[in-house]
Amino acid sequence: MFAAPCGPPGQPIIDSVSPNSITLHWDKPSYIGSGEMQGYIVAMKPTGGDWKVVNVDPVREPKMVVQDLKELQEYQFAVKAINQAGPGAPSTASRPVVAAGWSADNSKVLD
Repeated sequence: MFAAPCGPPGQPIIDSVSPNSITLHWDKPSYIGSGEMQGYIVAMKPTGGDWKVVNVDPVREPKMVVQDLKELQEYQFAVKAINQAGPGAPSTASRPVVAAGWSADNSKVLD
């Protein structure tokens, strides 16, 4: 029997930013493919750099805090959902965001 991978999750949305971490969330994929969802893998890319997987073990919920970022570096994030068929198609990349003191609630730099 053929195992179908998940469809792409929603584009990652940035919830909050600090100099060394970014909190993001995304919508679950509309198509989960074959079998039970096992979680999500998040990838990040610094501007001008290459995509790198952030988490080796899938996260179960459609949200994550990405830590150990370089302050004032600009990043983008993408997500893949995983089921028994393996990783599905990637989400659309997030909008670029700079690791600095900022919050989505007030869209201002924090002191």
